Amino acid sequence: MKKFLSLILLFSLANNTYSQESIDSASIKKPKINRWSLDLSFGSSRGIRPYNEGYFSADNEKFLGELNLNSFNIGARYYLNKYVTFKSDLTFDRFTPASNKSLDFDVAQFRWSIQTMFNINMLFGLDEFSKFKLQPHIGLNMASLQTIKSSANQAIGSPDNILGLIFGFTPSYNITSKTNLFLDFSVLNNFRQHHTWDGNVSDEKNNLNGVMSSMSIGISYKLGNPIVAASDGDLKKLEEEVKEIEKRVGNIETLMNDTDKDGVADYLDNENNSVAGVAVDTRGVMIDINRNGVSDELERYFDSKYGTTDSDKISIEKNKKSQITGFDSKEMSKVDFIEKSINDGYITVFFEVNSAKPNTNSLDGINFILTYLKINLNAKVDIIGFADNVGNKSKNEKLALSRSNNVKKILVNSGIDETRLNAISGGELQFNNSNGQETRSLVRKVIFKLR
Repeated sequence: MKKFLSLILLFSLANNTYSQESIDSASIKKPKINRWSLDLSFGSSRGIRPYNEGYFSADNEKFLGELNLNSFNIGARYYLNKYVTFKSDLTFDRFTPASNKSLDFDVAQFRWSIQTMFNINMLFGLDEFSKFKLQPHIGLNMASLQTIKSSANQAIGSPDNILGLIFGFTPSYNITSKTNLFLDFSVLNNFRQHHTWDGNVSDEKNNLNGVMSSMSIGISYKLGNPIVAASDGDLKKLEEEVKEIEKRVGNIETLMNDTDKDGVADYLDNENNSVAGVAVDTRGVMIDINRNGVSDELERYFDSKYGTTDSDKISIEKNKKSQITGFDSKEMSKVDFIEKSINDGYITVFFEVNSAKPNTNSLDGINFILTYLKINLNAKVDIIGFADNVGNKSKNEKLALSRSNNVKKILVNSGIDETRLNAISGGELQFNNSNGQETRSLVRKVIFKLR
C-alpha cells in the first residue's frame, strides 16, 4: 500500500513539474545541454596478418618492433547517459615496411567505424570524484584498402572493400571540464578482406581473413555544457522528493492505524481501547445510551446469559458507591452483578501449554477488565495466575506468576496505573483427568479479584 501511494504521489509530482517547466520555458531561456564531443588523434597502426612471403610489418629483433606515425583519426561521440557513449570516426592508415629485410610496399587504408563505449567507472562508483576513466568499446568497421605500390605490382591496384569488427579500450584523463586526453588501444578483426597488408592478393588459405592493431593518442573536446553534473543533480533532487513522499505516506499510515480494531482510525478515536466486537459511535466511543458507564452491548450480554438484575434491592452502601463510580442508583444492581462476575472468576484469560502469553481467543477478558478499571477510577484488582499440575511444582508456580505479570503488563501499557494492580501466583490447580486436554486448558488461566 505504501509503495502504491508513493508511486501515485511521485507521478503527480512529476506531472506537475513538467507542466510547470513548459510554462516557464515560454518566458525563461534555459541553457541547452549538448551531448556531443569531437575527437582528434594520431598514432601507429600495423597490419598483423596476412602477408605474402618476403613481406614483413616489423623487425622481430626489436622490442615491440618500431612505432611509425602512420595513422590519423577524426571522430565524434554522443553521450547517451553516464554509462553508454556512441562513437563514430574516420581514420587514414599508411602501411610501409618497418624493416629493411622486407620487400618494399606502400598501402593506404581509409576506414570508418561506429562503436559503443562503456564507462566501467560507474560500476565502482568512481565517476563522481575521479578524473580518470576507462572505457572499453566495441563496434563495426568498414574500410577500403588500396595498393599504392608493391614489389609485385608497381601500378595502383583496385581497392579492397573490407568489413570487420573493432574492439579495444580507451583510458582518459580530464584536463578541464570539457577537454579529455585519451589513449586508445584497438584490435580489428576483418572477416571480409581479400588483399594482404603488403598490397597483393591474399593466398586462398588466408582469404577473407585479416587482423590489424592500432595505438593512438588524442584529445576529446565536449561541445556545450557537460551533462553528467546536471544529470546527477536531477537524480539527487528526485531522490529527495521520493524520500519526502515516503515520509508523508508513512505519516498517513500512522494516522490510519486502528489499535482497538473498532473501525475508527486512532486520530479520530476518543476511546482507542474499546472492547473488541462492541459497537462504537463515529468517535470510537462504546455506545452507552443510558449513560451508566457500561456499554449497552455488554449489559445485554449479561442480561441474556445470567438474567436481568433490575429487581434487586439497593442498599445505602451501594448508593454511596454509586456516587463514587458515577453510576445512577437505579442501575447499581447491574454494576454489582458485573463486579460479582469478576470476583467469581467468570472474567478469565486462558493460556496455551507452558506459555505465559494470553490466548488470542481470550483477550476479551483483558479488554473487559481494562474497561471496568478505566470507568471505575478508584477500583483496584488482584491478578491471579494459575497453572495445571503436570510437571515440576516449582516451575508451575513460577509460570503462574509469569502469566499474571504478563496480564498486568498489558493493562499498564494500556494506561492503568501500576499501583492499582497486584500480580499473584495461584500456583497449581488440581484436576481429576490428568490426560484430558480440555480439562487442563481450563486451569491454565488468570482470574481477577476486586479489592
